[in-house]
Amino acid sequence: MNRWSLLWGVLGSLLMFIPQPVHAGWIRTYGGEEADGGDCVQQTSDGGYIVVGGTCSFGAGESDLWLLKVDSLGDVLWTRTYGGKEDDDGEVVHQTPDDGYIVIGTTSSFGLEYFTPWVLKTDSLGDTVWTRTYDGDGSMGVWIEPTKERAYIITGRKDRNLWLLKIDSLGEIMWERTYDCEDCYQASCVKQTSDDGYIITGAGGEGDLGLVKTDSLGDILWTSSYGGEGADRGIYVEELDNGDYLVAGATEIEGFDFCLWLVWAYATGYIYGDCPWEEICPADGKPLHLTEDGGYILFGNSEGGIGLIKTDNGMDAAWTRTYTVGDFDYTRWVRQTSDGGYIMAGSTYYPDTEDYDLWLIKTDSLGYVDAAIEEPVIETWGWKLVTSIGPQIVLRYTDHAEGFHASIFDVTGRKVDEIRTFGQSETVTWGKSHNPGVYFIVPSEGKALVQKVVLIK
Repeated sequence: MNRWSLLWGVLGSLLMFIPQPVHAGWIRTYGGEEADGGDCVQQTSDGGYIVVGGTCSFGAGESDLWLLKVDSLGDVLWTRTYGGKEDDDGEVVHQTPDDGYIVIGTTSSFGLEYFTPWVLKTDSLGDTVWTRTYDGDGSMGVWIEPTKERAYIITGRKDRNLWLLKIDSLGEIMWERTYDCEDCYQASCVKQTSDDGYIITGAGGEGDLGLVKTDSLGDILWTSSYGGEGADRGIYVEELDNGDYLVAGATEIEGFDFCLWLVWAYATGYIYGDCPWEEICPADGKPLHLTEDGGYILFGNSEGGIGLIKTDNGMDAAWTRTYTVGDFDYTRWVRQTSDGGYIMAGSTYYPDTEDYDLWLIKTDSLGYVDAAIEEPVIETWGWKLVTSIGPQIVLRYTDHAEGFHASIFDVTGRKVDEIRTFGQSETVTWGKSHNPGVYFIVPSEGKALVQKVVLIK
């Protein structure tokens, strides 16, 4: 019997005892012993997901830009880190027509004295095709968006002014604009509009939400701002089917307490309506997504954890869900998936270890992540992976009178190690002395599920 037959024979013999669940969704965490986080997640053409963020656990420097490709269930297919000896981070990622990826982040490595916008083009496996840095202030918010002509539009801040940059498919500058704009001096998001111009949102000089509309060459057509007595800012903007604009932002309720704030503007820039959601504090990256049924999904932090609200097009809430990943959860990105569900990204903080992990949450169309188990229900053998990807793997088991025993196989089907403990409940680490790669943990208990793990150095 060859090694593959042996491995899959073991997997099959274990799985045949368990009725297979139909998963509504899942929650997964990723990271190592240091601070790691996720900023953006997008569904890819193969049904999986591409994730970008930052990592202090892996890579070459203080922090590195971190790119992860996972399958439809959140299992890691590959990861890459990019950066130098200083701080580098990822902000936004998109899949490109050639199945590669375009990523924008910030870097202070490579001889640069401050955070600078940094764009990377990779192939489908995350290998670098080209990289470019641009003379802007990336620490003040950077966004990249594909345009209709297979170019990219970038916004941020440069020399204390609003900054807009158009690059071609190779990262070469097509044109660049800076604006001494009181209505919006610090940009958060840019989108191409139906007339081939651009709409930008961010923060204005008077502490208001700012909105700027340009033509196709970046020349300003109008600016607008809106706000109250407290601090307000725009975070994300979408053009609606009727040509109006919807901005998701943050408005100060009292004493640096912010809530999600939706603002509507006509195509001319006149702001005609707003709606605060005091029960939710917005995500910093993408707190809003327009859904296929004409409604909205709102995303951020709420009392009790991560908040997700589904509304109709009249802003009446259809349902509200909350999720908890760790001790303190921070939200960044939400998007509807091809099956009508939602994918979310962010990071979670553990105060006892001062560690952060990247998390992903996948839900069904009603916001549920629980698995519907077919009858008869068989209790799982009490163990779970705490960290499934990293320089070492962490698992935890409880109430095992005779301890825990598992075999470890590599991707060729070769048994490479064993885990054997004798305590009734323990936390176990494995993999420190093994090479990077994909491994399978196969517990000796017949009712236990096999788990795939990934070692990274």
